[in-house]
Amino acid sequence: LDDLDVEPRWRERLEAVATYVACLDGTDVGTAGVSGDHELLGMWVARAARGTGVADRLVEAVARHAATGAPLHLRVMAGNAVGLRFYTRCGFVLTGPEPDAEGCLTMTRPR
Repeated sequence: LDDLDVEPRWRERLEAVATYVACLDGTDVGTAGVSGDHELLGMWVARAARGTGVADRLVEAVARHAATGAPLHLRVMAGNAVGLRFYTRCGFVLTGPEPDAEGCLTMTRPR
């Protein structure tokens, strides 16, 4: 494990992030969070719930939570073509053509 994937880091993030959990029939099927500086974090949807609108509803919940007029930001792995298409469909645009040191691209959803 590298220094960015350790339990204390994730516990710290949980304390600083409003986290939304999507449930279907009593089962957790998705999660997304938003930090105080309007960054969408920890987006995940179970394979069985993909294509059901769960991801869209999570992004909208995060956007409503962060609704202060500031843009919403996120980082997505450069090789995640499905994620890039999804976030583009949700109104996010790439803010830089090159991945950062962790291999992520930055996207912003203007308000």
